[in-house]
Amino acid sequence: MAASLNRASVKFGNFTALRDISLDIEAGDFWTILGPSGCGKSTMLRLVSDLVPPASGTVEILGKTTEAARLAREFAFVFQDATLLPWRSALKNVELPLEIGRKRGINIPTGERSPRELLELVGLKGREDALPHELSGGMRQRVAIARALVCQPKLLLMDEPFGALDEMTRDHLNLQLLDIWRETGTTILFVTHSIPEAIFLGQKVLMLKANPGRVKDVVEVDLPFPREIALRDTPQFNSYCARLRALLEDC
Repeated sequence: MAASLNRASVKFGNFTALRDISLDIEAGDFWTILGPSGCGKSTMLRLVSDLVPPASGTVEILGKTTEAARLAREFAFVFQDATLLPWRSALKNVELPLEIGRKRGINIPTGERSPRELLELVGLKGREDALPHELSGGMRQRVAIARALVCQPKLLLMDEPFGALDEMTRDHLNLQLLDIWRETGTTILFVTHSIPEAIFLGQKVLMLKANPGRVKDVVEVDLPFPREIALRDTPQFNSYCARLRALLEDC
């Protein structure tokens, strides 16, 4: 099991952000997370990544506590902002987690792909020496994804990583992310505000309800892989859109 939450709740003072979240996420799954603003989508990723503690209940990552999983570098986080160091090249940004680990005397596991090969995997071959200001927003997000993959995480947490991008770039990165997921076998939890994006990417869509944040439904997306953008014009895809829109309106 990649992640298991058992009646996990999060509180900030007297405010309950999440209540009684129970989920079992299998290794290799791709889950997308939808819900109205304020329902706790980002908080759920922070709970899984040991950035906020549960007020009650339990969270396990690969059978470990979230703290143990964090120290073992079992997961990585990609935020909406690429958060690259502006004075470092694309390649040097990808190498950063490895450098920090070495300086701290931490043996960070690395995968079969080098940082340079990871940049090639995300479509940035030839741009290894480019500084962040020389890259488009989509390219910077690709560097952030490569950086997240450099320690070979078993779980990748993504908080609206494509939300600020134009539609064409977003579509391209959706396709590229699916290719990376299939090639690496990494479990992915992906937060989005876009119903079509949630359906296109996910095997399962977790719908959260607000006030407090809790599970409304889990919708399995029975659409074939590999997926192409033309899938969005099919009746099956539009049926899932209508179903999730109805669930969202009831949240």
